[in-house]
Amino acid sequence: MALAGQRVLITGIAGFVGANLARALVDAGADVVGLDQVKTSPSLRALGVDVDVQVCDVTNWQRVHWELVKRPPDVVFHLAGKSHIKDCQDDPEGAWRANVQGTWAVLEACRKLPAGQIQAVVCASSNHVFGSSNWRAWEDRDPCGQTDVYGTSKGCVDLLTRAYGAMGLPVAALRHVNCFGPADPYRSHLVTGTICALLEGKPPIIRGDGTPIKGYLHVEDVCQAYLTVAKAVATAQIQPGVVVNVRGAPISVLSLVDLLIQIAGIKVVPQVLREDMSQTGYVEALRSDQLEALGWRAGPLREGLWQTWAWYREHGGMAWL
Repeated sequence: MALAGQRVLITGIAGFVGANLARALVDAGADVVGLDQVKTSPSLRALGVDVDVQVCDVTNWQRVHWELVKRPPDVVFHLAGKSHIKDCQDDPEGAWRANVQGTWAVLEACRKLPAGQIQAVVCASSNHVFGSSNWRAWEDRDPCGQTDVYGTSKGCVDLLTRAYGAMGLPVAALRHVNCFGPADPYRSHLVTGTICALLEGKPPIIRGDGTPIKGYLHVEDVCQAYLTVAKAVATAQIQPGVVVNVRGAPISVLSLVDLLIQIAGIKVVPQVLREDMSQTGYVEALRSDQLEALGWRAGPLREGLWQTWAWYREHGGMAWL
């Protein structure tokens, strides 16, 4: 499946990953439109993405279906939803609506289109469905074990993907680890916040003890994973309904911050506050055998961090917001 000339719809296009995915698709020659709660965003503007965005509540399948009928897409990337763990825990109803009902609505709207219209649908799931693992890396087919609201809601995305795949919709879901890169508007994210602190000449702040080990990916690698899976679904390289892991290099929070300090070339010691010890001993590791069998590979972590540092330095930290 060549992307050039393909009609592609992205829900949640105004978000960090959505905007970067739109940039990658436009660069590949795709005809991109978006559905979101806003017409534009700082992320879209910072990346120079100028595409048609329709304001739409994706929990309303009839409205989504109307948008799809109005301009039938070849490929759909469903990224809309609540992605902040604390926000989901504080507002479970909002999380169920956005992540569960929203996914059902988009998949049902796609299913209602004439057979053969859509070549591929890829939904955003999350590595967080698994929780912490201290004994091995989670595989694609491992059951979801997380019990918080966010992890559970994304586990429902996996189940909906499998159900609609069984009904014949060419759909897959993607679970990726934490990502970083250009135009991330959330300074609360570890990489973005650390880079901004360093650009300001301040010591980075670690609110826990720095021991949690997690995977990190440059957003370009995540976007390539979405494109790889879409092509694989469209060409029947993978079966409808599969859920695919996207692993990143596991590294401790403290080691990641130290690496960014090295890249910045600034002599500073991070402040380890030990205020939030909830993830002490947390280990996050994924296998991504299916994706790597399709040819996907992540770039070197240090190179991705350097590119991100350079982008924020060029854009004045968060001055682009």
